[in-house]
Amino acid sequence: MNTDYKIYGLFVGLTVTIMVMCDTLMFKVFNLGDFRITASGIVFTLFYLLSTISTEVYGYKLGGRTVWIVVLCQTIYVFLINICAVIQVDSNAYSQHYYGLYNDFWRVTVATWVSMPASYFCNSFLISKLKIYFNGRFFIVRYTLSAMMAQAVLLITDYPISLSSKYSFYELVNIMSTTWCYKVVMSIILLPVGIYIVQKIKKVEKTDYYDWGISYNPLKVFKGTNDDVMRNKFDINK
Repeated sequence: MNTDYKIYGLFVGLTVTIMVMCDTLMFKVFNLGDFRITASGIVFTLFYLLSTISTEVYGYKLGGRTVWIVVLCQTIYVFLINICAVIQVDSNAYSQHYYGLYNDFWRVTVATWVSMPASYFCNSFLISKLKIYFNGRFFIVRYTLSAMMAQAVLLITDYPISLSSKYSFYELVNIMSTTWCYKVVMSIILLPVGIYIVQKIKKVEKTDYYDWGISYNPLKVFKGTNDDVMRNKFDINK
């Protein structure tokens, strides 16, 4: 596996930034008539764009390493925010605001441990397997199907844990269904951007990775693979 990729580190940094932003905006909800959507749900669409591009270009294992890095960074971030929010609450008005917003921020950490690996590895597995099945063709189909499935997994595993203390059951269902619809629509809107970025990055990195013969165990993404299998099908003439 090539370890000299030029842009992979940028993908990791952008993904961590987006996910920390999503954590911070988790409790912010916008009203759209009778529908409600979280601010984090709006921003989170960018994560799926990045994760899909990462798997498409670099393969399942490098993409999987990114998600475990994100989980670690999110855990540290949420833990420190939560601790600071509950210490010396009465010191000033700002401290009380922080407490009111982040006193049960630990729920986001618990949700992250469940939802991030579940949704990401669902998305990455589908992208990887469908790429092999279609021999690299029909990126539009692969991207759309994986986004629909993975974002449903995320909402089902994340929002009941993160938001159950803030909203009623009816409000939670409303938020989840509206956010899922929004994410699917945004995934389709961002599709041309994803196609363009994938093509450019493949040329820069000189790689078009296929996950033949790998283990899809999420706990083994940091282990090496069989170097005798030629997984890079990059065509220099494209």
